[in-house]
Amino acid sequence: MNPVATEDSVLDTTPRSLWHALGDLAVSAVVVSAIALIVSFIAAA
Repeated sequence: MNPVATEDSVLDTTPRSLWHALGDLAVSAVVVSAIALIVSFIAAA
């Protein structure tokens, strides 16, 4: 195992805002819904 320098740690990053997290969640929901819709059309055919 290689030792990891503490300067490279990602723990000290600033927390993301709530609106940014909600935006990511909305994009994820749209992508999952689109995939489910495409799969249901393929399964019905």
